[in-house]
Amino acid sequence: MGRIESTYGYLLTKILSLISPIKKSLKKTECLVHVYLNNKALKILLNDGYIEEFNLFSTYISNLNKGVVWADQDFKSSNHFYHPVKRRRLFGRKNAMDLALDYHERALKYWSMEKYKKAMFYFGATLHLIQDMTVPQHANIRLLDNHHQYEKYVLRTYKSVKEFNIQSGAYILDSVRDYIRFNSRLALKIYKRFQHIEDDDERFYRISRCSLPLATRTTAGALVLFYKEINGIY
Repeated sequence: MGRIESTYGYLLTKILSLISPIKKSLKKTECLVHVYLNNKALKILLNDGYIEEFNLFSTYISNLNKGVVWADQDFKSSNHFYHPVKRRRLFGRKNAMDLALDYHERALKYWSMEKYKKAMFYFGATLHLIQDMTVPQHANIRLLDNHHQYEKYVLRTYKSVKEFNIQSGAYILDSVRDYIRFNSRLALKIYKRFQHIEDDDERFYRISRCSLPLATRTTAGALVLFYKEINGIY
């Protein structure tokens, strides 16, 4: 990151900190979806037969959910962007890939120190980034492309539309890096497939029908991955 970009990032952080108390309450509401995805992922673990994984993460679900909410506070969400081909981010900010790997490393470190609640907190933050990368605007980095309107649509419909709710089929990948790449690449494909639909609600429905099940299944898979890592299963 060059001097100009670093200076821009510093000034942006200062500006965002001034309006953070107002935005924080809005972000807390939006994080209801992330908490919901974590809880749905537990059901997938149970239905897929990952009983030991289900039992472990059920014990620490409150810590996972605290981490998934914290990840969006104080404008940390400005770092939740990553273009999988161009490897771009918001100017002056970190990218979602590096941040997810950092949170994941912290989670593993705290688990090895037997600080289990803190480990789950940081893995919850990791899950937030994995989930965010299913949203097209987080992958193509187009903040003005109906991003807020799409989030409001999801918040309004995520519990009520049956096509958004899946019960099984965790996606098992080999690393957190793979999950960020996988979700961001699919998010770009989802965007390209439905961007021509002019009606906002119809376009948002088509996108959500793909992205919400993807977020749920990759969250469940990431939980299986973390279970393997902390238990030395390779």
